[in-house]
Amino acid sequence: MTQRAGRQRLRINARLVRERDQARARELRRFLVYGALVVVPLLAYVGQRVDFLRLSYRVEKLKQEKQQLLESHKQLIVERSYLLAPDRIERLARRQLGLIDPAPEDVRPVMLRDGRVNLEERRAGRTGGPEGDTATGPARAAALAALAGGAPRPRGDGR
Repeated sequence: MTQRAGRQRLRINARLVRERDQARARELRRFLVYGALVVVPLLAYVGQRVDFLRLSYRVEKLKQEKQQLLESHKQLIVERSYLLAPDRIERLARRQLGLIDPAPEDVRPVMLRDGRVNLEERRAGRTGGPEGDTATGPARAAALAALAGGAPRPRGDGR
């Protein structure tokens, strides 16, 4: 019987409803609000600090990359100057391509005038007439275009 009496008490106590303690609930809400007022700014500060550190690492990485690129640029400038050295190019042209100096009679001075290539006439006998070896008219224009590396340009004055 004692067991039955204990079971009945449990059933009776199960129907009991406790009243909420208003003072304790107020105190809990106040604690949560004060806690939020302290924790939210602290979390904002920590978030900003983490972003700052992440950006600092990125800036350092970019500075190192910039330094490497500047060093590479300097090396490329030195290499370019070596590769474009006229003595080296002449030496390669003579050895690998078999180029030689032209004969003096094969040399013709060339000038650029208004973006066009003009052959300078030699004073020693080349006047540009029909008896000379210099081309005149359309033949001269074709020769000049061949020297310039393209087709002859039309003149702007209608000639």
